Amino acid sequence: MRCKHTAALAILLAFLTGNALIFGEDWAPRRAAASLSVHPNGTLERFSPVAGSTGQSPNGVFWCDYEIGAVTDEQRELRNFRFFEGEQLRFALERAPGSDLYISNTGFIAFMDMSQHFNRELTAHFYDKTGRFLCSKIFRGASLFGFSTSGKSFGAGAGEHFYLISLPEGGTAAYPPADQFSISEDDRRLALAYRDRLRIFSPAGEELEIRTGFTYPRKAAISSASGLAAVIDKRNLQVYSLAGGELLFRRTLSGAYSYRDLEIVDGAVAAGVHYREAGVSKGILRIFSPGGTLIQETESTPKFFQTFAAPPANPAAPAAYPEIPWPFVPFDSMHTVWNYYEQHMGLGSPTSSYMHQGLDIITPIGEPTYAVAPGIVKCVLTTGGAIYWRLATSAEQVAGFSRGWLYAHLIQNSIQVDVGDTVQLHDYLGDIIAWTADWGHIHFVEIEDSGLVWRYNDNEWGITYNPLHSLRSNEEHVAPALEPVFPYSKFGFCLNETSIYLYPDSLYGDIDIIAKVVDYVKDSPWQQPAYEIYYWVKRLPGGETVFPRTLGQRLNHSFDFYASGHYEEWAPLIYKRDATLPPSSWMSMERNFYHLLTNNNGDTLLALSEKSLAFPTYNYADGDYRIVIEAFDQYGNSTRDSMAVKFRNGITALPGGEGEIPAAFELRQNYPNPFNPATRIGFALPQASTVKIEVFNLLGERVATLLEAPRPAGYHEIRFDAGRLESGMYLCRMQAGNFSQTRKMLLLR
Repeated sequence: MRCKHTAALAILLAFLTGNALIFGEDWAPRRAAASLSVHPNGTLERFSPVAGSTGQSPNGVFWCDYEIGAVTDEQRELRNFRFFEGEQLRFALERAPGSDLYISNTGFIAFMDMSQHFNRELTAHFYDKTGRFLCSKIFRGASLFGFSTSGKSFGAGAGEHFYLISLPEGGTAAYPPADQFSISEDDRRLALAYRDRLRIFSPAGEELEIRTGFTYPRKAAISSASGLAAVIDKRNLQVYSLAGGELLFRRTLSGAYSYRDLEIVDGAVAAGVHYREAGVSKGILRIFSPGGTLIQETESTPKFFQTFAAPPANPAAPAAYPEIPWPFVPFDSMHTVWNYYEQHMGLGSPTSSYMHQGLDIITPIGEPTYAVAPGIVKCVLTTGGAIYWRLATSAEQVAGFSRGWLYAHLIQNSIQVDVGDTVQLHDYLGDIIAWTADWGHIHFVEIEDSGLVWRYNDNEWGITYNPLHSLRSNEEHVAPALEPVFPYSKFGFCLNETSIYLYPDSLYGDIDIIAKVVDYVKDSPWQQPAYEIYYWVKRLPGGETVFPRTLGQRLNHSFDFYASGHYEEWAPLIYKRDATLPPSSWMSMERNFYHLLTNNNGDTLLALSEKSLAFPTYNYADGDYRIVIEAFDQYGNSTRDSMAVKFRNGITALPGGEGEIPAAFELRQNYPNPFNPATRIGFALPQASTVKIEVFNLLGERVATLLEAPRPAGYHEIRFDAGRLESGMYLCRMQAGNFSQTRKMLLLR
């Protein structure tokens, strides 16, 4: 009875304050229903799309069009951008400063700049309706965005805070984190739903904190005019009074019905309900009065989708990687691979790049996407606008770490599931967005995160392995190809970690060996990097192997990219990048993949310390050698090529005699000594050992690690360049097993 009395009081107060609610032909909730429509997945829309637009405000007054220019994995050029108010052209830009955008009901625009997406960084550039630039705001780990109904405030959830930006001034206020948010129509109140709490804020501070009992809220709504706040999870709609936080009514769903969207419009509570069962998806719009009376119910046109029976269980022994179908029909055929796992991605500069953290597959626009494995939906979110919606599922619903499949770049109003839903193998998930005017793509990869809900702002979302190991496919018979790095040299050679390139007939010192390899996955016209590359060295003319077959790289590493917060630094560990050999940036079918083979100690793991590794030509007598490189694709197809080179270090015979095994460990005195700026350090190994050579100043501070890798028995030499150090005495220490020796070195400028 108390709830009924409170509802009646709320209606009376609304009348006394001028916000009359009339239960008749002209009652506001009926007008609210007329302004809303529901999609087949239960999401709501205020007005029908403007014909010919590529973006619009919720009220349909402001809209834009543009052409899609060059694209990369997570960026698009928006060319010839035009902004309209009704039929009036307000301004135009040759190129918009973002890959997607939000438009407010008063004509403010937020361009979403994803140029630093690989660092989880998004920059929102704000403009007014005349094209005047207002401000830019940078967010890290943001996955929650939107303008207020008035169009004068913009909200963004990022990291441990929710940020509210006032326009046009650009002032920013920080609030606690949120899973969902809503801003009142007068911009005076903010509702933040986070886990089991709904918190209401005003300029004076926090007004209310309501315990909802939810694990994960799917949507929140607030209205100062009606004095209401509302929140939904999968099964429950709960509406509260702003007067004291009292629950006014609750409505519960079951079976094939779930809540997907929520708004408070003209004093009415509008809930978007999703019905999904047996190949049918249908949205239902339910309009409630503040007291909980169902005023109106309308249904969308049903959407019918294919259903598939799960294949019989495979009795074969467990493989290293689970076999999964492709996320598109046909499930057992290879689809067009666009961007490869750990592919080198340029940023338009010779010295900046990153590695692609997944597999991109090109599809027709609107292509239905299907689950590759059963599981629980762990997240549904966008990282920067309509084209960045994604979902992830995991077989485990645990509070700790679990793994699951990420499906990115889905059309929001086609997504069939939300957090907490269960999917089965081959369940329809949603449709692919338009990435260009002609095609779309999915970003697909297995990720690892913790929690019952996977949050983009939790510094996790690590990637686990190359999905092509698991995707069921037709046979692939096309081998990679080794292309010349330079017109004069099949392979590339430079002094270690420099841009000093050497001719193949004059190699000296510590060198990096570079191979340009291109591969094609099935019938994809897009060039890919090689999956796996080996190299070895033979002495000429006899052809005996003097450096064994060694793994240069295998593109199957796991990375906690988002935990580190920055993974651009990993790219030059695997690929060469400089002004001479720049990485490809905006995507073309022909690309530059310059594989660095010598930044690896021969195992399948990566460590940033391996950047210092190189091939030591001075460990071999001067003369003729042949470097052999063999490249493999994911399916075992390979190609091999080689080239003759000359080592020229002025060494006619190795210390101790060629092939002689030393009697004891030894760190030899560097030569020359004193030196400026480089010197050579020799050492002897009576048996194969893992060797660590470091340089320290007289304060005991390590200034360089010259070597940390296995080396065979014999005599060896490394080069130390002290170009960045000050003059003075330095200590060189060698460790190999239980052996340790230190020598003094004098740097004189």
